[in-house]
Amino acid sequence: MIKRYRKDYPGEFVVTNTIFKKGKKEYEREWIDNPIEFSHVSSKATCIAESEYISDALYNRIEKNNGGVLGKEKMQTYGVEYVWRKMIPTFTVCQVPADLEEMIKCRYTAKSIVYTKASQCIKYPGEFYLFPYSQSSTSQALALWLACFDGHTDVYFIGYDLTKADGELNQKMILSVANVIKTFPDVNFHQVSDFVSPDEWRNLINFTRASLPVYVSQCDV
Repeated sequence: MIKRYRKDYPGEFVVTNTIFKKGKKEYEREWIDNPIEFSHVSSKATCIAESEYISDALYNRIEKNNGGVLGKEKMQTYGVEYVWRKMIPTFTVCQVPADLEEMIKCRYTAKSIVYTKASQCIKYPGEFYLFPYSQSSTSQALALWLACFDGHTDVYFIGYDLTKADGELNQKMILSVANVIKTFPDVNFHQVSDFVSPDEWRNLINFTRASLPVYVSQCDV
């Protein structure tokens, strides 16, 4: 992954079609501007995935966090995949085609900025947003990367379960998250969990683990 920030991002070309001319492959490209311009107040952000260890009440509290006095600590939230069924985060990262279609049908894309792959942006023009610089990784890692890209310096992540539904260790997610943490050494990453963090994260100096009560207190959730 690459270390980049939105303040320096004008947009980029994406491939819209592949054609063959005289036996050679050529690409048709289209320029997509940086579609989001904003200034956030809080340095904090929360990336959240769906997990059996998170209550519906907590999803609701995170969605509606008011940031304390005068809202100065109101966070931006980055939802991962299926969490869109639990809450409406500021941004949603989704790479599942069936869910993207469902989002359009229920007009979810009018409530949250949804990031996905270029192929889905082209298939459904005007509905989704392209991962800047065509970043490719697990959705958990991409949510973290986007929070850093948007300039947040304290990024909390919750619901990043270390095992899959079948009990197998989610090594791909663990390694991809570690990659983001290493890519942004000037950002503090906080895993909100009561479970032991993997060595791939614990050995990084800009990583810490926070209990749920600490997270609630620090982020005014």
